[in-house]
Amino acid sequence: MAASKVAIVTGAAGGIGLPMCRVLLGKGYHVVLADINQKTGAEAQKTLGDKTLFIQCDLADWGSHAAMFRKAFEWHGRIDACVANAGIVEKEKFYTIPNIEQEPEKPNLLVIDVDLNAVIYGLKLFRHYWKKSGNPGVGRMIITSSMAGIYAFTAAPLYSAAKHGIVGLVRAASHGLRKNEDITINTICPGPVDTGISEEMKKVVPGHRWTPMSVVLGAFEKFLDEEITGQCAEASNKQFYLRDVVEYSDENAEFLIEDMKKHV
Repeated sequence: MAASKVAIVTGAAGGIGLPMCRVLLGKGYHVVLADINQKTGAEAQKTLGDKTLFIQCDLADWGSHAAMFRKAFEWHGRIDACVANAGIVEKEKFYTIPNIEQEPEKPNLLVIDVDLNAVIYGLKLFRHYWKKSGNPGVGRMIITSSMAGIYAFTAAPLYSAAKHGIVGLVRAASHGLRKNEDITINTICPGPVDTGISEEMKKVVPGHRWTPMSVVLGAFEKFLDEEITGQCAEASNKQFYLRDVVEYSDENAEFLIEDMKKHV
């Protein structure tokens, strides 16, 4: 087994993913670059060097996702961290008024498949290979959500729903994963960051409202370096905030949720 830790980063070929890979390399990790884009993925591997391995992967497809993890594990016989960063925006206009003379078409739910379902795939696969690695210490699952996962983002309801799902998953799963599997799970919820996915946002969001990449990476490093879990880091403009969960409405709600932790 390799002495160096191994991390998988999805959506690694650009956007937020590429700087995350650089952070991991700086901390001594070998890094698997998982991305659907063959060209940019190969270019990223060439740029980042021989401590990286690019694997083309369709994260929304279970078979492709599982094959990527298998190859990643075979590379050095261990997986220590998974950074589920890949994401897309909605593929159809949610508010388009349908033609009432025609039957509605099935909605395009690719944003749910990539932004939420693929994260669930990745978490299940990471848990398997973390246990198979038999490594000491703590496994780390870090997921890129969005400010739209905290607030109601009316411009893209399906995207917002997927990103809210990530926040819920992190908060709900953190107790059991830390207690039973030595895995921490946290999420970063950035505002608009100047990456390729955000070209349309540039038309409507003033420049001083954007969040610098350094703020996102600050939250990322906190989750890599500390053993906190179940945290949601909102990266907004000049700083990031660890957001508290919603307060219980009354004693009954608190009992029903907190008592269930005993059974995990």
